[in-house]
Amino acid sequence: TNPELLEFLAASFVKNGMSVKKLHRDIMLSSVYQLSTELDKAAFDKDSGNRLYWRANQKRMDAEQVRDSVLAVAGNLDKTQGGPSQDLAPTFLRRTVYGKVSRYKLDSYLQLFDFPSPSITAEKRFTTTVPLQRLFLMNSDFVQVEAEELARRVAPEPDNRARIRKIYLLAYGREPKAEEVQLGLAYLRAEPLREYEENKNKPADKKDGEHRGPNVDAKPDAAATESATTPEPVVDDAPPPGASLGVGMMGGMGGFGGKRGQGPPPVPEMKYEPTAWGRYAKILLSSSEFMFIN
Repeated sequence: TNPELLEFLAASFVKNGMSVKKLHRDIMLSSVYQLSTELDKAAFDKDSGNRLYWRANQKRMDAEQVRDSVLAVAGNLDKTQGGPSQDLAPTFLRRTVYGKVSRYKLDSYLQLFDFPSPSITAEKRFTTTVPLQRLFLMNSDFVQVEAEELARRVAPEPDNRARIRKIYLLAYGREPKAEEVQLGLAYLRAEPLREYEENKNKPADKKDGEHRGPNVDAKPDAAATESATTPEPVVDDAPPPGASLGVGMMGGMGGFGGKRGQGPPPVPEMKYEPTAWGRYAKILLSSSEFMFIN
């Protein structure tokens, strides 16, 4: 579609000593490469297939990018380089590239997000869209815990509008629209009441090792509802390093988790109490906008 451009790049490639790095730099610093995915109606009518690259094509993040992005947004990503690999678990905070990959049985999380089989050669990754991927984002211990950490990051902001703005900047890299702010405020007002309805039949006593949540023995009044929409102050009640939440990356996903091979039995599950702000953060992390590179 643009042979002149290909000729220019080829000539530049030869002129620069056939340096692939310099070729990549020329391409990535171009205005075309830095285009957004935003729709232009006039351009779409002329070139609906984007053959002339008037916009960037949306690209869904792969398994490693999804996990690393969730950790980075929550402020927990460990960027330490080198060292041995470990099993992927909610308490393993290093980049996913340092997670163990078994040729005997691929990790359930990696398999869910289209990681290629390590026992055969794969020239490319195929991208699938299945309900279990969305269920993982909705139900896994890993996403819930990191969503609570994201909520803690925005807690110092002066009010809920400022917190919503900050959480959009962290998760999406953009300012929220006015209607998105209103939707967020409405959700944060209604969620404590829904949480009360869900928890009013639960026993009051907590088992050892569980996080103690708010008192749900009495129906919240207006003042309690308003205060519930404000993130709680940061408390050092995080699980110790190496502790297990659920059954690994697939914790909270029913029969999809568990230890691999013939190793020791799983560590007993550690409970946590989700908050209204944590649930709101999890909704943002579960959206298509977060899953796609725009």
